[in-house]
Amino acid sequence: MKHRKPNELHLRSHDLDHDHWDRRGFLRTLGMAGAGAISFGNSTLSVVESPLLSHAISDAYSDRILVLIRLKGGNDGLNTIVPLYDFDLYANKRPKIHIPQNNLYKLNDNFGIPNFMNSVVPMWNEGAMKVIHGVGYENQNLSHFKSSEIWATTTPDAEITSGWMGRYYEGKYMDYMNNPPEKPLAIQIGGGGNLIFDGDLTTYSFSVSSPERLKRVAENGTLYENIDNANNLHGQQVSFLREASNTTFRYASVINEAYENSKAFDSYTNDNFDLQLNLVSRFIKGGLGTKVYMVSLGGFDTHANQPERHEALMTRLTRAIQTFYKDLGDYGMAEKVLSMTFSEFGRRVAENGSSGTDHGSAAPIMLFGPALKGNGFIGQHPDLRALNKKGNMANSKDFRAVYASVLTNWLCADAVDVSNAISGPNPELLGLGLGCDEFSFSCDPILPLHMTDDPLLPLHAAVNADQGVILYLTINESADVEVNVFDVLGRKVGNTISSRLNSGKHNLSLIDATSQSFPSGQYFYKITTNGDKTYSKSFLVK
Repeated sequence: MKHRKPNELHLRSHDLDHDHWDRRGFLRTLGMAGAGAISFGNSTLSVVESPLLSHAISDAYSDRILVLIRLKGGNDGLNTIVPLYDFDLYANKRPKIHIPQNNLYKLNDNFGIPNFMNSVVPMWNEGAMKVIHGVGYENQNLSHFKSSEIWATTTPDAEITSGWMGRYYEGKYMDYMNNPPEKPLAIQIGGGGNLIFDGDLTTYSFSVSSPERLKRVAENGTLYENIDNANNLHGQQVSFLREASNTTFRYASVINEAYENSKAFDSYTNDNFDLQLNLVSRFIKGGLGTKVYMVSLGGFDTHANQPERHEALMTRLTRAIQTFYKDLGDYGMAEKVLSMTFSEFGRRVAENGSSGTDHGSAAPIMLFGPALKGNGFIGQHPDLRALNKKGNMANSKDFRAVYASVLTNWLCADAVDVSNAISGPNPELLGLGLGCDEFSFSCDPILPLHMTDDPLLPLHAAVNADQGVILYLTINESADVEVNVFDVLGRKVGNTISSRLNSGKHNLSLIDATSQSFPSGQYFYKITTNGDKTYSKSFLVK
């Protein structure tokens, strides 16, 4: 890329920046909605406020929690949610492994679940379970590794190595590297190598390889026991490494505090998956404050002996979910927790010669939690008569629409945050009716910053060499305002502005025109008003 003179500073919009940034990278950095305007000479670029500034939404939904349940290996959706309306065709395709009708519980006239999943029937009957039919993506990749990567990154593009939740957090916590929050943003148990919480610069989850290791952290506030065995060089080295790990394992102490502040629920079994949900419940009840958890249940690659294997897995899953919500309900927290299953793909419609199924495509996603306020099905079940040449169903709902809907309707993310998180065209929202969409995102009169309706303009013009980068700020009531500039690593650069400003228009210098110390690249300005409300936006220096 050709560099211009150091004092030629350029701010470019999304459309004009494709030649230097891919769409995802650019949206991730520009996605932190801002306020005010950047000046290029005599022109002004307006940007729109983030609706996350709404106090009503922040107060009402700040304690909502999302639990992602990963079913590793490719769960067989047809033997999970059985199409009663097409039962004869379903059974004909699976003469050995179909679920007999007398072993099914009817959710309604069209769909049933196997009796071994009956642990969640009370949740269905109480309106705390929904099913999204036929979730997948076009041109399904049947590799476990690649399809898992696509579900994590939301794109088949191998150049994208950040996950959808990582990008979501990256847009919300610009200075995470230097000023991490006091509580972990996310906790991931197992699922090593999964990219869901990875950003471009760091991972945003507290990740452990097993629930046993997380339990050790929760009980002791440390990762390793460090018994003094330093009588030899090897012992001294091991002791040093364990002590270093204990010291640097961020959040171990706050996890321990939340665990100790909560009581055990004695209905969980000693099963590995039960232990994962048991720990999540302890952290929720103990007030840890983490918003997103991911747990995993493996073994769903049922190429052979599927009836016995799948029954055992779904029994474990549904019993654990029922126990989890009974635990949370007794503590008065069930309404605040939404759980969602997902798997890298479904299974083929026809059984194979080993009483199993091979890698397939679309499969249902199940949602659990009293906040759903009603049971039901979302979308159309794939047509068993319209299979592709491999014998797989066409997806009827793109998985990115599920992610976008959960972010929007449950975590109350604004459109900019959702666009940052989800790759590709704007996905449809499924209308889950979880509350966030009850609010209209309009100008809040108590906010001191003026909100403009002007769109982001596709401008490309040089900043006046006598001005540098100027922030045009309009406030409608006096406020304490602090403005900082950061590079992509979260380091403060440029001018720091901290002042009590009266209502009206203000021109604030972010970067002096005489500065020679700024290499080309991405930068961010962050405005803090009255010590708590923040507004951010990025700009490009060439």
